[in-house]
Amino acid sequence: MRVFNLRLWLPLSLIIASAVMALVLVADQQRHYAQDLQRFADHTAHAELLETQRALETVLRRSDGSGTVGIVSQLGLNPAIAHAALVGPDGKVIAATRFAWKGRTAAEHIPGYPEDAVRQVRRAQRELLTLDRAQLRLTAVAPVTMGLQSGEVRATRQGVLWIDYDLRPIAVENWQQRHTQAVVLAMAVLLGSLGLLALAHWGILRPVAALRAGMERIGAGDFTHLPRLQGSGDFHDLGQALQKMANELQARNTALAESEARFRQLSDASFEAIILHENGRITDANAAADRLMGVAPGGLVGTAMLSWVSPPFLERTIQRTTQGMEGVWEVDLQDAQGQTIPCECSVRRRQLGNRQVRVVAVRDIRTRLAAEAEIRQLAHFNALTGLSNRRSLLEQVVQELAAADLQPRRAALATININAFQSVNDSLGMAAGDTVLRTMARRLSALQSQGQRLARVDGDTFALLLCDLQGDLNQASAEAARTIERLLAVIAEPLEVQGQVLHLSAGAGVVMIPHDSRDAPELLREAETAMHRAKDAGDSRVYFFAHALQEAASERLALRSDLRRALEAKPAPLLLHYQPQVDSHGRLAGVEALVRWQDPRRGLVSPVHFIPEAEASGLIVPLGNWVLEEAATTLHRWQNDPACAPWATKLTMAVNVSARQFREADFIGRIESLIARVGIDAFSLELELTESVLVDDLEATLEKMAQLRRHGVRFALDDFGTGYSSLAYLKRLPIDVLKIDRSFTMDIDAPEHSGQGKRPAVLIDAIVAMAHQLDLRVLAEGVETLAQQERLLRSGCDLFQGYRFSRPLPEAEFRAWAAQQSARLPR
Repeated sequence: MRVFNLRLWLPLSLIIASAVMALVLVADQQRHYAQDLQRFADHTAHAELLETQRALETVLRRSDGSGTVGIVSQLGLNPAIAHAALVGPDGKVIAATRFAWKGRTAAEHIPGYPEDAVRQVRRAQRELLTLDRAQLRLTAVAPVTMGLQSGEVRATRQGVLWIDYDLRPIAVENWQQRHTQAVVLAMAVLLGSLGLLALAHWGILRPVAALRAGMERIGAGDFTHLPRLQGSGDFHDLGQALQKMANELQARNTALAESEARFRQLSDASFEAIILHENGRITDANAAADRLMGVAPGGLVGTAMLSWVSPPFLERTIQRTTQGMEGVWEVDLQDAQGQTIPCECSVRRRQLGNRQVRVVAVRDIRTRLAAEAEIRQLAHFNALTGLSNRRSLLEQVVQELAAADLQPRRAALATININAFQSVNDSLGMAAGDTVLRTMARRLSALQSQGQRLARVDGDTFALLLCDLQGDLNQASAEAARTIERLLAVIAEPLEVQGQVLHLSAGAGVVMIPHDSRDAPELLREAETAMHRAKDAGDSRVYFFAHALQEAASERLALRSDLRRALEAKPAPLLLHYQPQVDSHGRLAGVEALVRWQDPRRGLVSPVHFIPEAEASGLIVPLGNWVLEEAATTLHRWQNDPACAPWATKLTMAVNVSARQFREADFIGRIESLIARVGIDAFSLELELTESVLVDDLEATLEKMAQLRRHGVRFALDDFGTGYSSLAYLKRLPIDVLKIDRSFTMDIDAPEHSGQGKRPAVLIDAIVAMAHQLDLRVLAEGVETLAQQERLLRSGCDLFQGYRFSRPLPEAEFRAWAAQQSARLPR
């Protein structure tokens, strides 16, 4: 129901009513004014016109017309008549209120003479009155029959009587009368309005104000001094109803206060924190809530409920509050000191009168979570080493089997047992044995990388789950074997316990997932079976449960042994092949030295097979040293051979350096000695480093590169784009050449929408632009077609390498190719 402000609208209504009455009065006066003018024209002026007409005709019939002047002059005495004239048939004035007009032509000398009206009267032979209300003028014209002339039997000549009335005096008189009436009426309306206002104030506004004040006192909790309205009527009934309502509210408030006191006593005695909030603002909280949040008693009231919610849980809590959800949730709260408190919150909506509040019961679950974490730790982790236990490992194996069912992938499970561990317990005691196990756990964990899970499954047995192995079964098993061999190597490192230096070893057994089984416990048993075979063999070897894989592993071990003998042989059955690097014009700019192994039994062994084994076994260091020595010696031989002078003088020899070789303590000294001993220009030697060299210790890498750079040695970053490719490395490394990996080059002419993600051409354009901004030259590897070369040229590549120009060649074939190229494209 819509209500109005009486103090505003009651006076305003009276004012509006008075204004309307005044407007009606004005309109009525205007109407009467117009009627008065019309009445004057229709009666007074018309009668006067006809009377004058008859008087003039009588005089004209009886005499020579000299009496007309007196009649017309008499009209001039009327204040309402401005002008009057009798005009003859010839248009000349016979008599007029102004003597100057007599005998003159009326149309020429009388201003405002109504010629049109005169013609109309002459034709119609009857009077015509024209009222102009805007100008307050009345023009009256009537025909006048002239007297007989000599020889006439009947008068035929016609003149006209013209009277011009000025109605302004009449209008002024009329306005004065109306004005007097309006003033009288306005005074009457004003006095009536004031009387009504006084009556309204006394009989309406005063009782309403008293009732409102009483309601305000009731709202403030004051049920005394309520208004008592005398008399009868609606306001008296309202006063009685207000008194009755006040009595009922007072009784209810008393009961509510007693109930709240009992509730407060119960809630304060509760161990749980209880918080009530309305529209996000806390309206009440018990003592437990104040203690939980670290505030003074009553300190939570008035604060925003969400301000106590930890930021990670804030968005979800806002959603639940906005949607009015009810339930039990775990939410982290933040106390007044900023400490995070894990809590379980039970939220319910409650109606309190016409208010809807949310009641939150908060339980501190820190103790419970700590107990659950301890239970999980005991259930899934080994207490001594902190590693996963047997149960946790089996769960992880089950997850890996499930993942292998969804998409093809390979993994491996290895068990590692320390040889003769019991003798440590027997000789040094159980405490020493525990120290050994903890130390081994730390060593193995230090080598653990992403995708690997380490566990202790028995007294002196560890297990390693390797996930996401790449390649086919043989490649994946080889990768697994190399990883486990690194673990066996750290176990074999000397260990000091209680003043004794221990030299321990271990054997390892491996199963491939899901190749060997799809049951987790069975996989673990098979790995332990293979591990016992390794221990029975009496050496630190990796044994595979599958016979075929074990044969492959044995073959890899044999390959390592043969490679070790090859490096020790004099001369070594190793040789270098050389692949040219050309500039944008096709001229020879450099050469990359690539090692090959000519084994008496296996023939020419591809680097794909023996380089990974050399890296896993540590043979990559002597192998890399041999390659450096041989490449430097060959370059010196070419540069000092006159036959090679056209192409070898400014030739750059690029040699790959492994991460392990680069990290050797004597690497810088070895390079310095090599340059001095062989006698080559250091600027002709370019060391190719992969991005993996930079990851372990960037600062140490930068220091080594800076020392070698001072001698003039150049550096190239190999296989750019396949590793970390960090711009932070690029801007700090003193490299000269950026080598784009062949995987980008071979797909450079792929169509724009090939479904393989971003086009390699776009990436190469970006790499080249970035490298040139850093003052680096760019070499593209794996260039095999003319189309690839042309596209790389458009990208701005500086150097090119690949089968488009030449495959890696033995020295003699390379010299012939270089000589032919030099003759065709002289420098």
